[in-house]
Parts: sequence; structure tokens; C-alpha cells
Amino acid sequence: MQEVVVQTIQHKIANYTEKDFFKEASQYFIQKEFDSTLVFTTKQLNLPSSNMVTDYCHYYRGVSFQLKELYDEAEKEFLQVSKKFEFYLLIKVVLGEIAIEQRAFQKAIAYFQKVEQSNYQHLPFIDIHSIHHNIGTSFLHLEMYDKAETYLIKSKDAHELQRDTVRLVSSYSDIANLYYLQYKDDLAIPYFKKAHKLAQKISDYELKSKAAFNLAIVEENRKDFSKALKYRKEYEQWHDSLINENKVWETAQRQKQLAIKEKQKQVVILEAINKVGIAQRNGFIFSSIVLLILLGTGTYFYREKVKANKTIAAQKEALNELNATKDYLFSVVSHDLRSPVNALRKQHKQLKAEIEKQAYENLDKTIATATTISEGMYGLLNNILHWSLEQSKQLLFLPKVMRLQPTIEHVIFDFKEFASTKNISLQTNLDEEITANFDRESLKVVLRNLLDNAIKYTPKYGNIQINLSSTATEACIEIKDSGIGFSSDQIIKINQLTTITMEKIDRSKGVGLGLLLCVTLIRKNKGNFSIENNFDKGSTIKIILPKT
Repeated sequence: MQEVVVQTIQHKIANYTEKDFFKEASQYFIQKEFDSTLVFTTKQLNLPSSNMVTDYCHYYRGVSFQLKELYDEAEKEFLQVSKKFEFYLLIKVVLGEIAIEQRAFQKAIAYFQKVEQSNYQHLPFIDIHSIHHNIGTSFLHLEMYDKAETYLIKSKDAHELQRDTVRLVSSYSDIANLYYLQYKDDLAIPYFKKAHKLAQKISDYELKSKAAFNLAIVEENRKDFSKALKYRKEYEQWHDSLINENKVWETAQRQKQLAIKEKQKQVVILEAINKVGIAQRNGFIFSSIVLLILLGTGTYFYREKVKANKTIAAQKEALNELNATKDYLFSVVSHDLRSPVNALRKQHKQLKAEIEKQAYENLDKTIATATTISEGMYGLLNNILHWSLEQSKQLLFLPKVMRLQPTIEHVIFDFKEFASTKNISLQTNLDEEITANFDRESLKVVLRNLLDNAIKYTPKYGNIQINLSSTATEACIEIKDSGIGFSSDQIIKINQLTTITMEKIDRSKGVGLGLLLCVTLIRKNKGNFSIENNFDKGSTIKIILPKT
């Protein structure tokens, strides 16, 4: 709550003389005891009240529901406030913020622009620069990039004049994402770097981690893996700090709740003592009723305890199975890493020997081999990272309905140079209008794995075709290559895969962590993943995604 709002409310209740529930509701609202606020405003609204009191009650209830993240109820309360309410424009701002939380961006823009077009200049509780930023981010979500740029730049300029470091980090990050989504890397990257540099000066761990994460993604896409790893480590450091901070807050909340429960228990005990005294005075019948109630309560809690123990035992068994799978997977990965690491060591020794002998004609071949081995190791480690994040529920997953063609083109662009080294033709047939409901980053991980495998196992002068088609309810991405294809056993294993378990990871006959990760992420997107061999040569991989 803004200070000017609190001061206004305090002035109102200081001069309020009516004997009803409005004064108590106002005091609880100022103290941020929103449950009590809702109770007393309900009582007040059941009484005849002035328009001023009614408006304040609906405002108190709207703010209380908003802070409890009950956005539908909050919106209903705010819409009942009359236009004569002195904080009416502030309510429009809050309704816009609620619409953003509900991802109703068109509605949010409408609310914010009403405030923008009003006579707000004399109102101290209206922050027009934040409103411009919210309008810009709403247009960004709607992929209306020109309008988004206008508002975000306007907000950024204002925050620079105010030297508001925290808001500048958000402004720079949003502008960077605006340009990056349009593949304007030369404009996006300087803003990503500005956001990262400013983030070092603030204490907001969430903004710090986002700034580092954005640069890690940028450097990964630019193939500068050393910088990407540096930013990834920084992101993990701030992310861990954010988790620890949240844990401290959660612990404090739990302790507060336990203290409240303890007081409630004491009240219950005192009431029970009083009831026992009444029961003794009223005789044997009432005592029998109390005993029956206690017996029923004990039986209920005993059954709940048995049920809880069964749940814990089942969770423990599932956790043991998951840990066994994880340990086995890491043993497989360590085995798979041993050979390329040894090969890379030998390549470095060979490189050193050739330099000492001045056998420069072999350097290109040796360096190329070492680079290929390094990239293979990086791909394996990247797959392990994504799998571990997905398994621990830490993978950022934000599915929404959007066009598929820009995401596919983005990934293909990263692999054009790799394909050209083998003279492999990358052909596309992508309908720009086809949309699907998916998470952009997880789909990129899947496409990178599939294109990397397709290029790796397709001989020189081969071709890879990427097609995009759709039906009324589904979109289909098809990757067809002229490579070596799959064995029938591998195809059966992949097409029947539902989860990653020990039985499905086999060093000699397995299908590889990359493909297992692909299947897992596509299933997480509520899609289907299938593989079939072509009649002539190579294979075709199909990814089916829902449209809604």
C-alpha cells in the first residue's frame, strides 16, 4: 500500500464517529491483517452505509483478495467502486496489474491507457513511468513489437533520469528481450549486458539471476561456451541465494503460523476446561456426549495418521527408485565421458607434438577433431543439465500459444554452419501461420538435439528436410534425413518410452540421453514423439504438439 493511501485512511477514521464496523475494518487494513479486514467489511456492507464507506469497503476487499492472489474476487470488488472514489485511477492501475497476472494483456493495456489518457499529473499515487513499462511488456507478450518498443524506451528514459537502478534492470532486460525475439542481436546484446552490469549493484537475487541467465542463453546461442558457462555458474549462484532467501522467509512464516496455532490451542484448551465444568454440573448424559466426541476425534486422527504413514511409505519407495535411476544414469554418463575426454587428451598431446615439429599442415585436422570432441562433450553435459532440472522441477516451463516458425528458424540458423562443413543441404517447408501451445525453451532443446543427431549421422552431400504442417487441433514438426536411420529395436524402445528408468538406459543397446530427454520434454508439452525409418534411407522424426 502507498503511504499517501494509508495517511488518507488514517485521517478518515480519525474523524469517523459512526458506531459500525468501518473503523475496525480500516484499522485491520492498515495493519495488513487482511482476513480480519474481509470479516469486518462483510459486516459493514450488510448495514446501510454512505457511498464513501461502501467504496472504501470494496477497495479494502479488492486489495485483500489481490494480495492473497485471488484475482477474480479482487477484480469483482474493484469493479464495484464508484467513479467518485478518490483513488479511482489507482484502482484502474491495480486492475491492469491483475490482468497481467491473468495474462489478459489486451485488457491490461485498456486499463493502463485509461489512466494514461486521464488528468493524473496532480495525483501523487500514480507512477506513470511504471504504467508505461507495464503497457510495453503487455505489447511485448502480444508480439506487437513496435508499440512495445515505444513504451519500453519511454519508461527506460524516465528511469534513467530518476536513477532507479532496480527498475532500470527490468527495463533493460525487457528491451533486450524485445530485440532478441526479433533476432536483432546487435541491439539486444548491449541491453542484456547493461542489465547484467546494473544487477551487480542491487540486492534483488531474482533480477540478478535473470540477468545472468539471459546472458548465458545469448552466449550459448553464439557458441561462446566459456562465457556461457561463466554466466550459467553466476545464474546458479544467485538462484541458490534466492532459494535460500525464500526458505528463510518460509521458515519465518511457518513459525508465525505455529505461534498462532499454539495460541489457538490454548484458547481451545480453556474452552474445553469450561465445557468440562458445565458438563459436570449438567450430569452424566452430557459427559457421555463429550466422551463420544473425544472417541470419534481420536478415531479420526488415528485413521489420518495411518493414511499419512502409507503415503510417506509410498513416497519413500518412489524416491528410492528415482535415486537408483539417477545413480545409474550418472554411472552411464561418466562411462560415456571417459572415452571423449581421453581422446581429447590425446589430441592435445598430438597438437603439442605437431607444433614442436612445426608440422603445420596437420594442425587444421587435429584442431577440427578436438573441436568436434569438445562439442560432443558439451552437448552431453547440456542434456544432463536439462534432464536434472526437469527431474528436480526447477526447469522454467512457460507454455503458451505462439507461432512455431520463428522458433524453428532460430534453431536451424545455429546449425547452418555445422551442416555446411559436411555439404549437407538443410531444406525447410514452414508455414508462418501455424501455431501451437508449447514452451519455447524446451522445444529449442529438443530441436537442437534432433538436428545435431541428424547432421552427425548423415553422410556428406546428404540432405535434411524440416517440414511444418497442421490439422484442426494439432501441429506437426517433421525432421527427415538421409542418414543411417535407426534399428527396429531402437524405434520400438523410443516410441514406447514414457519415463526414464534403469531398464531403459543400456550402454550397449540404449537410445542415448539426448533422445530420452527429447521424449521427456515433448511429453511435458503434452505432445507426442515418434520415429520411423524411410523406405529408401534415413529416418523421419515427428513431433506432434497441441494447438491449445
